[in-house]
Amino acid sequence: MIGKEATFSEGIDVLIDLRNDLFEKITSIVNEYPEEAFSLMPFAGAEGYHSKTLVYSMWHIFRIEDIVAHELIAKDKQVLFTKNWYT
Repeated sequence: MIGKEATFSEGIDVLIDLRNDLFEKITSIVNEYPEEAFSLMPFAGAEGYHSKTLVYSMWHIFRIEDIVAHELIAKDKQVLFTKNWYT
């Protein structure tokens, strides 16, 4: 939707709704889960992303947001590469 001029505005609205819902869930997790939960691997040895930690999954959520917001919408560089986060 954000790749087409005709649906760009609607796509932004969908992304904002998704982001708000996602951040509500992330905030709840951060506030309610014990600290050790973020480094546990509940499905260690499983194939794919099931074997990753909670913090790994959260990192990727923010990376996807950075890519979408900057590469696809703003047409500029991702924060990861402009603020020395990658080093």
